[in-house]
Amino acid sequence: MISDQDRVVLLHFQTHGTPAESRRARIVLMRAEGASTADIAAAVALSASRVRHWTRAWNQQGLDIFPDQTGNDNAPQADAEEAAAAPVPGVDMPRLPLELRDTVGMSPDDPMAEAGRKALFFHFERMLLNEPVSRLGEDIEGVHDMRVATRRMRSALGLFGPFFDEKAIEPFRRDLRTIAGALGTVRDLDVFKEKAERFMADHPEADLTPLLAGWEQRYAKARRKLIATLDKGKYARFVDRFHEFLITPGAGALASEPGDVAAYQVRHVAPRLIYEHYEQVRAYETVAGNGAISTLHALRIDFKRLRYTLEFFEEVLGSEARGVINEIKTMQDHLGDLNDADVAETMLREFVDHHNQAYSGVPLVMRPDISGVLAYAAAKDEEKRRLLDTFPKAWANFNRDKVRRDLALAVSVL
Repeated sequence: MISDQDRVVLLHFQTHGTPAESRRARIVLMRAEGASTADIAAAVALSASRVRHWTRAWNQQGLDIFPDQTGNDNAPQADAEEAAAAPVPGVDMPRLPLELRDTVGMSPDDPMAEAGRKALFFHFERMLLNEPVSRLGEDIEGVHDMRVATRRMRSALGLFGPFFDEKAIEPFRRDLRTIAGALGTVRDLDVFKEKAERFMADHPEADLTPLLAGWEQRYAKARRKLIATLDKGKYARFVDRFHEFLITPGAGALASEPGDVAAYQVRHVAPRLIYEHYEQVRAYETVAGNGAISTLHALRIDFKRLRYTLEFFEEVLGSEARGVINEIKTMQDHLGDLNDADVAETMLREFVDHHNQAYSGVPLVMRPDISGVLAYAAAKDEEKRRLLDTFPKAWANFNRDKVRRDLALAVSVL
């Protein structure tokens, strides 16, 4: 319930406040009208966890969740996550003008170094495109898409790296590793929170508030680190240097000797690279059936490398390549869900162990209720077992003759 006086103030913020203030006011007003968390999240384009955060903040602080409009130096400060999520002035647009080509623009006759440059440029622009959204922190897909772009660039540097001078590309490799690490921590927590919230929506009796509160703190810290990484002059210098490298044909490429017959064109090299990654995946036939999580985690990574390789060269391959990529994606999704369930289960066990240690000696009836967390842990364990049980069928489906024939047909056009 909100008072008439508060309602007037909230309506003012909703209509005349900054975008952030307007969203907060709308959350409170919609909650007062009985709207569900999911409906509010959809209406204000925030995650369900952020909606719950501002609902709790309103219940505890009231109008103090808004900045003081009088210029008072003692105005309440935004919480850590909000501060970390705020866009840096002047960086609410991509740092550089972007072409955003629909395709990589690769040709079978391209030298491998120039094909790699095109692939890197394609994903470099998408990294920059998603930086402002990642900074804002209100759409979890922004961080996901920026992370995917850095992953693809790191994979491209590995794939096309042998055709460049190592000294020319190693600094870019290091910078991308740092950026990917900061994005990865935020993205992983985004996924964990989203899945926990989905579980609560499906199981209203399960209270995961103690768990989510701890994850919110870790998430705020991860976002602070991400923003600090993107704010550093080192990141800005990386963007400038990498952009210059990518728009300069021949930069860093290994020179070929006159009369050298070593393969260097895409049509000559791509088939070997594709099948090297494919044979690495097929090698798991001898061990994939043992159900070891570490083995399946390694297989997931090798599937990712195979998929990225095919996607880099897809323009010059036969139309069958898309079907093979979709088959790989199905396997990645299965193994990715398995990995997420395994990691979440480990985090939940750590939470329960820490809880038990913190309340050691306290009678059970006086301890905070974590039955919801225990129920969620059991659900994650069940999900992991289901994914392990169904993996052999998924693996057999990928290894069927049609997938092999489609791959061969896709490569044959080169």
